[in-house]
Amino acid sequence: MYWIIVVFCGVLSLLSIENVYAESVRLDEVVVTATRTEEEIDKIPANVTVITREDIGKSTASTVQDLFRNEEGLVISDYYGTGTKSKVSMRGFDQGNNTLILLDGRRLNEIDSGEVDWNLIPLEHVERIEIVRGSESVLYGDNAMAGVINIITRKGKVMMPVAEIETRIESYDGDTEHFSLRGGTEKITYFLFAKQRETEGYRDNSEFNANNLNAKLGFNISERLFVDFSGTYHTDHQGYPGGLSKAELESDRTQAITPDDGADYEQYFYGTNLRYNSGEWGDIEVEYNFNSRKFDASYISMAWNMKRDTNTDETKLKFTTTPTFFNYKNLLVIGVDRYNAKMDDNTSDISKTDYGYYLQEEFFFNDKLSLNLGYRYGEAEIKDTVNGDKDFFKSAIKTGITYNYKKYSKGFISYSKGYRLPTIDDLGLAAEGLKPEEADTYEIGSIYTFNDRLEVRLTIYDMKIKNEIRFVPNATPPFYGVNDNLEKTEHKGVELGFSTNLHELLSIFGNWTYNDATFESDPYKGNRIPLIPQQSINIGGNIKLIKHYLVTLKGNWVSERYLDGDFGNNTDRLPDFMTFDTKLSYENKRVNVYIGANNIFDKEYVEYGNVWGALYPVPDRNYYCGIKVSF
Repeated sequence: MYWIIVVFCGVLSLLSIENVYAESVRLDEVVVTATRTEEEIDKIPANVTVITREDIGKSTASTVQDLFRNEEGLVISDYYGTGTKSKVSMRGFDQGNNTLILLDGRRLNEIDSGEVDWNLIPLEHVERIEIVRGSESVLYGDNAMAGVINIITRKGKVMMPVAEIETRIESYDGDTEHFSLRGGTEKITYFLFAKQRETEGYRDNSEFNANNLNAKLGFNISERLFVDFSGTYHTDHQGYPGGLSKAELESDRTQAITPDDGADYEQYFYGTNLRYNSGEWGDIEVEYNFNSRKFDASYISMAWNMKRDTNTDETKLKFTTTPTFFNYKNLLVIGVDRYNAKMDDNTSDISKTDYGYYLQEEFFFNDKLSLNLGYRYGEAEIKDTVNGDKDFFKSAIKTGITYNYKKYSKGFISYSKGYRLPTIDDLGLAAEGLKPEEADTYEIGSIYTFNDRLEVRLTIYDMKIKNEIRFVPNATPPFYGVNDNLEKTEHKGVELGFSTNLHELLSIFGNWTYNDATFESDPYKGNRIPLIPQQSINIGGNIKLIKHYLVTLKGNWVSERYLDGDFGNNTDRLPDFMTFDTKLSYENKRVNVYIGANNIFDKEYVEYGNVWGALYPVPDRNYYCGIKVSF
């Protein structure tokens, strides 16, 4: 902690020196995730950050999940070290199903587990990522109780055709190639993308082979009418090496306990979006998406084969208007969401239909002070040929006040009531009468910009939760427990971050997260919830050595945490760890050449483990290099 404070104080000292070459730390930013329409980031009563295309290019990340390791409040668990089996969580939830993940506004959390298949999102296809911390159940309903991450992909642009080719090699016999083509006219824009990736993986039987095809077409039919079409096809194969015991981990971290297990995925998606600007009355948007997912897993170690075919379609209707009442500006968003998923597996046919009706109003008293109010009513029906039918009726509310006391600076306070419904997997191994989770969330925060060069973000939150769903362990085989509701839990914490441009040659970022997630009812009252690190620290920077050359260095520290299932807090913990990554790149208008190393000090650590004796090691020091050409 001491060296973090020293660096931070040094940053503040350097900012006091006038530097004509320093750029503004943040330009005027508009996001869509926090209000489901375009809105200035400084008007939103929440801790919102944006990862831009430029940020992605400078980073050491190989996957989308890697980008999140630099963000305050986000916890990443990578099971196999290839990014193929990862969980991304925030606000003290470890399973990934309390954070809603969107891809261009489309829901990615699966009906069965509530988790996300991150392999569907090639990093090279991403234009920007918007992260909204805190409950967004009003706008998005299920899975958004802790926050929302919206990954916005690249699309066509009015320009001459531009092609991009990249090839990359990495440790563990890995290689990646991708190709994209982008262009358009005033009437039609297009974007095409193809990628293949393969790696043998850090561990035995952790190989991964994937192919992605993506296409987008945009039509400007008139000055007021716009239509977009998009489609995706994805296949992959991945090995499942299994978890290791402590003795096996110490003997050989790379071995596979299940050397023949693995799974194959095949998915395709298509969607269309229509937007009509009616002029003074507002904007109307209609969207339809369809996704088909085929999953075929062979668990040779258990003599079991599992197949799941899931078809999902969603329809969204939204009306946005900016009326003026008594000379005060308003931003009103009204919408209806319909989400329907059908899943066939080895034993049952399951469907889930979810309707949501929402309204959100932003009332601007003046240029500095605004009030945010929102309400949602949702109803969901689950039909299961084995476990029976379930109906859920939930509502969510949110209110917040934002005060912009100077440019690029704000203070905010908010209250929200959110929920998460049980997933199909939750219900499949559930105690009788499993209920939805409910949370009352209180937040206060501030973003302050010094001299347009240093941005400091501070958020304090408290979530009081009823019926949090956890796998409650027991000592009886074969399932060792059931999914059940915890009567009361509490997640409270602090998110502190900063970013600065000291000079056109130097930028630095860093953050500290404190998260105290505890049981608040018997029999575990006062104990910490497993798998949640109480603290994490990230720091990094970009240095331009000479023209076209850039060095990136970042470090991540994560505190110790209790093993999954250790409700009594009485077993060994996952040790804390700190890692460093670096990259050197050369870039001009047409060529980008880079070389990098992850975990450069060869730290041995684990990001997930449980009380049943399964530990999942993360790769040791590894390298990569590549070249990207545009023409």
